[in-house]
Amino acid sequence: MASDQDRGERSPVVGVFDDRAQAEQAVEQLRRAGFRDDDIGFATRGEEGTDRSGLDTGTENETGSHAATGAVAGGVLGGLAGAAAALLIPGIGPVVAGGILAATLGGAAIGAAAGGLIGALTGMGVPEDEARYYDQQVQEGRTIVTVKAGDRYQEARDILRRYGASDYGASGYSESGTMTTGQMAAGSTRTAAMSTGATATSQGEIRVPEVEERLEVEKRPVQAGEVRIRKDVEEEQQTVPVELRREEVHVEKRDVPDRPLQPGEQAFQEGTIRVPVHAEEAYARKEAVVTGEVVVNKEQTTEREEIADTVRRTEVHVENQGETVRPAGQETVASGAGAAGWDTVAPRYRNTWQQRYGTSGGRWEDYEPAYRYGYEMRDDPRYQGRSFDEVEGDLEKDWAMRNPTSPWEKAKASVRETWSDVKSAV
Repeated sequence: MASDQDRGERSPVVGVFDDRAQAEQAVEQLRRAGFRDDDIGFATRGEEGTDRSGLDTGTENETGSHAATGAVAGGVLGGLAGAAAALLIPGIGPVVAGGILAATLGGAAIGAAAGGLIGALTGMGVPEDEARYYDQQVQEGRTIVTVKAGDRYQEARDILRRYGASDYGASGYSESGTMTTGQMAAGSTRTAAMSTGATATSQGEIRVPEVEERLEVEKRPVQAGEVRIRKDVEEEQQTVPVELRREEVHVEKRDVPDRPLQPGEQAFQEGTIRVPVHAEEAYARKEAVVTGEVVVNKEQTTEREEIADTVRRTEVHVENQGETVRPAGQETVASGAGAAGWDTVAPRYRNTWQQRYGTSGGRWEDYEPAYRYGYEMRDDPRYQGRSFDEVEGDLEKDWAMRNPTSPWEKAKASVRETWSDVKSAV
């Protein structure tokens, strides 16, 4: 079987969903993550009367097309209905497909020799043995979602798994199309698990996801207000004092001693003598001058604001009914195996940790003590048959005594995971 790294070098990613609602949620999350609609496809078993071969034309085709659109409308998958088609696939029957799978299946359905769904998937780059597995899942009534992911293979695969998808790697499917007795048991376990949104592995494990909403705050620029600057012209009466000069004429008559009339002096001639009188006159002249200025500028300031909202999370509780609790000191033993000690199951936990958190930058060696502690404490007679929430207080105190330099909050999630896990030999 190809490794995850090998699969990451090609696309698409394929996920199998028992619950169509979960498939819709996964498609919506893929869109939010930036995957385009023409990179996403889906296929699911159709109802009788919605099928068409893709070869017919005319009224019957229109009816099938409308039926296909109706089959996917109303949910998130309806957003991909632009390429929706109801097809009659050899070996399966009526199939409703959308997105990239509708276009690919439409081409495959032109000739039955093209291989139907298997031919469509292999044409998209899926190995033939995997394509046969996915073909069988659709025959059994499940929904498959494909993502043309390119170098974002692991990201797309994680999104599908987060919403309950399984794939070929965890199926236990053989090339002959048959399953071993253990794999059949795992399949029945998986069917039961899907009713709660859990996933099941080929080893018979049920993995119930603990989902929580996280509050993310984004910022966007908005206009918080404005400052208006307006100029008005005002009038006022102003008085300016000024000194003005003027000439004044004084007429004075003087008595002089008698003397003879001088030559040139005219006697007995009438006339008027004009003496100009000058003065200064004030007049107003206005001149505009700058007496000051108003400067307007903006600066950015930062203030802290608390954003509050309500988020949800799921808590998984394990309740034992009947004879399901192991006697003290007794280990769960897999068929044909001895008691499963930590050294036996540690590789399985390490693989699970690497799949979930390996890209987060941490090291398994830093988390291994918490996984070991949770695994071993579950077998302690003091705690058997009790849920994690019931014993968390005691575990926290015991952990603090054993690991004074490692905070409980960092180890809590790993302890809870192994506590809730059904241990079996690997």
